[in-house]
Amino acid sequence: MLISLYLGFLSLLYFAISITVIKARWKNKVSLGAGENNEILHLVSGHSNFTSYVPIFLLMILALELQKFNPLILHILCIIFCVGRVIHFITMKDQEKKIKLRKPAMMLTFWPLIIAACLNIYTYFLPIFS
Repeated sequence: MLISLYLGFLSLLYFAISITVIKARWKNKVSLGAGENNEILHLVSGHSNFTSYVPIFLLMILALELQKFNPLILHILCIIFCVGRVIHFITMKDQEKKIKLRKPAMMLTFWPLIIAACLNIYTYFLPIFS
């Protein structure tokens, strides 16, 4: 199943994000929350953002894959989504790139989500109208 590939890749990215947050907490001696540290607040927000978008996207891809939807389209959606998540991770670590890359990261995350949602709705209704 192709979802295994992207689940694995996104899990490794999640691990990298988690390590980045942990290192910042150690460096700034902040155990819980963000304290008064904007760096930690930004990193925790990015971590939370990842955990919000990735599971729903992967569930939609799994549903499409189980319905034997075109694997090429699923790969394209997953690659675009993963690129968006990587760019978002870069913006977490580098404040200078944050402004320039924030919008592309959002678009590369949102469009695959929207398309996957529409494809799931389409595949649900397809047998009714066939």
